[in-house]
Amino acid sequence: MQKSFAKNSVLVTGATGFIGSHLTRALVQREAKVSILKRPSSSLARLKDIAKRLRILEADLTDERRLKAALKRSDHQIIFHLAADTNHSRLQKLIKKTFEKNVVGSLNVLNFFLDRPIKVFVNVGTCEEYGDNSAPFHEDMREKPVSPYSASKVAITHYCQMLYKIYDFPAVTLRPFLTYGPYQEGDFLIPYSIKRCLRSLPIKTTKGEQTREFHYVTDIVEGILRAASSKKAIGEIIDLGTGKEYVIREVLQKIRTLTDCKSKWKRDVPYRPGEVMRFYCRGDKARKLLGWKPKVTLTEGIKRTIAWQEKHLEHSDE
Repeated sequence: MQKSFAKNSVLVTGATGFIGSHLTRALVQREAKVSILKRPSSSLARLKDIAKRLRILEADLTDERRLKAALKRSDHQIIFHLAADTNHSRLQKLIKKTFEKNVVGSLNVLNFFLDRPIKVFVNVGTCEEYGDNSAPFHEDMREKPVSPYSASKVAITHYCQMLYKIYDFPAVTLRPFLTYGPYQEGDFLIPYSIKRCLRSLPIKTTKGEQTREFHYVTDIVEGILRAASSKKAIGEIIDLGTGKEYVIREVLQKIRTLTDCKSKWKRDVPYRPGEVMRFYCRGDKARKLLGWKPKVTLTEGIKRTIAWQEKHLEHSDE
C-alpha cells in the first residue's frame, strides 16, 4: 500500500469543499504535486494556509471548452473527483440543475482523461446512492436514489463502471458514509447541533429515532488515499463505512453533554417523506481491499469538532 504520494502529479476537483479540502491538505503533507480545479466563484478559505503549495486551475466543469483549456498541460497521474452540487433536497426544480452540474460536469472531466495514461481516477460518490434500500447496504445492491443529487451520483458511478469495463479506464468509485469534522458547514446534524449548543440557541430536530453511520473526516480521507494506492480497488465500487450505526438522539445527547449544552431541544420536526430509519453498510469490502479501518471514535471526533468550532465560532455561518 503506497503511503507517500511524493513526486506524483495529482488533481483534485472539489478541493475547496469540506472533504476535498481535508484530502488536499493530506496530499500536500504526503509531498504530492497537487493541482486543484475550482470554479472561478468558489472560495479558497478552507485552503488559504496551503494555497501557495497548490497549482490552482479555474474552470466550471460544465464549460467543456474552458475545462480543456485549464487542463491542456495536464500531466496528472492521479485524479480525485469530488466536485458536485451537494444540495440533498428532493425539490423537483433541482433535477435539471443537478444533472447539468453533476452528470454533465463529471462526464466532461472523465472524457478529458479517458485517453490519457493516468494511474487511477477516484470517483467520490455518496452513500445516499442506496436511497431507501434496507440496511445494511452493500455494493451489490441495486441503487434506489431518492433525490436529484443521489440520482446524479448513481449515474456517474455507472459511467465509471462502464468506462472501466469497455475501455479499461482505471476508475474506482467510493461511497463514504456520513462524514463530519472541522470545516463542515450547513444544516448537517453534527455541525448544526454543536453550533447551536455553543451559542445556547434552541435545537430543532425530529424525534431522532433513526440511525446513521458517522465517520470523522480524516478517516474518510485515509480511505480515499488507500483507494488511490490499491490496484485491487480499480474497477470496484467500495463503501467507506464499518457497519456501526448510531441512534440520532443519542448522538445529539452526546454533543449536549460534551458542550455542557443548556439549549432547549425541540423534537417536533416531522420526518421527511420516505425517511430511511436505519442507514449503515456492511463495510467488509473496504476492510478486505483497502485494509481500511477508522481510527477516530465518535466521542473523540466530536470532541475535536467542538474544539475547532469553539475557535472559529465567530466566523462560522448560521
